[in-house]
Amino acid sequence: MFLHHQVKEWLINRSQPQAAGFTLSEVLVAILLVTTFVAVAMQGLVVAMLLKSKALQIAEANRWVQVDLEQIRSQIAISQLPLNPHQSRCHPASIDAGFADLIRDNLAKGNVTGASDYSLIPLVEISQMGKTFQIARTVSIPATPENTEAKILGIQYTVTPSNGSNLQQPILHFYTEVMPDAALYCQ
Repeated sequence: MFLHHQVKEWLINRSQPQAAGFTLSEVLVAILLVTTFVAVAMQGLVVAMLLKSKALQIAEANRWVQVDLEQIRSQIAISQLPLNPHQSRCHPASIDAGFADLIRDNLAKGNVTGASDYSLIPLVEISQMGKTFQIARTVSIPATPENTEAKILGIQYTVTPSNGSNLQQPILHFYTEVMPDAALYCQ
């Protein structure tokens, strides 16, 4: 038995050249686009790393401030500063006779008078990355209606790098107010 095979011929137009890849201009445009994309992506990574580094420094500075505040808090607890010997500070005649002045004098390790700001001895801390930071502490007795009996002491913290390119640019400002436990028992 004979099978008849039909063979079809496809006509190919050989007068036009066949496209066999990218032209040089297409390759150059592709390289330019990839280079631009990589440059933008790398810039984003660099910015993200800088922001992360700054956030870690601020978190560490906050921790240093918290440690100092906890030390102050332990000094003004009722067990360390009882009401009995300081009963006269409940209703002082001036701001230099209230509880805030007592805390300020204890922190300053001496007698400080007046309502003006007083700078305590700065603290020096070293970060986990080996950078040195200075913690400036300023205390004041706020002149607010809530503090007419000078029971509240304001503490301002400023954390500044001691070395490096960001010299004199604080990374953290923090303000808080403290009051000894004994002041709460005044009548």
